[in-house]
Amino acid sequence: MRIVFDLGGSVVMPKEGANVEKIKEYANTFKKIKDEGHEVAIVVGGGRTAREYIGIARELGANEGFCDELGIMATRMNAMILITALGDYSIKKVPTSFEEAELILNLGKIPVMGGTHPGHTTDAVAASLAEFINADLLVIGTNVDGVYDKDPNKYEDAKKFDKMSAKQLVDLALSSSLKAGSSSVVDLLAAKIIERARLKVAVVKGTPEELLNVSKGIINGTIIEG
Repeated sequence: MRIVFDLGGSVVMPKEGANVEKIKEYANTFKKIKDEGHEVAIVVGGGRTAREYIGIARELGANEGFCDELGIMATRMNAMILITALGDYSIKKVPTSFEEAELILNLGKIPVMGGTHPGHTTDAVAASLAEFINADLLVIGTNVDGVYDKDPNKYEDAKKFDKMSAKQLVDLALSSSLKAGSSSVVDLLAAKIIERARLKVAVVKGTPEELLNVSKGIINGTIIEG
């Protein structure tokens, strides 16, 4: 399969700071998945690095467009860290376009992207990349084990979806931006790209174990298609 993995920046740079052993564990997981015969592409978020720099910039009076640019730089720094851990499985270049990412993929390497344009989250970048390279599967690794109708970390009665349509995902993303108590694993733009491209998506807890499981056809989360 050709698989795009969408990872939050907290994987590389969690709140408590970078964990070199954990980064190595993720890199080894992606190496295993590639060695199983899959084509792998990765998009990494900004995490703590982005939040800290954006927070400082806002206090200094920066506008949101400038803050977006800072966030993009942070995602690319995180991407470089993961590229370093991947060694010969990747190349020492963060692709800044989908064309570059596809070229690296076609060379038999693992492209690791960050952000691309102001106003676009890395969720949207991952969905767009999956569409561009005709990926068989988009895997969204999150801090929960699937898609819920509201935040399961706040609400005990939150309902998990084992399967859902892209239209349901769009509706959920829209409601999360309008109504307190709702939670969506992806933003509205990413959800709309998923719907437009008719992507098959697996939303799972973003641990190395669960990412490896997905490559073996074991999805302990939510499947989105149709």
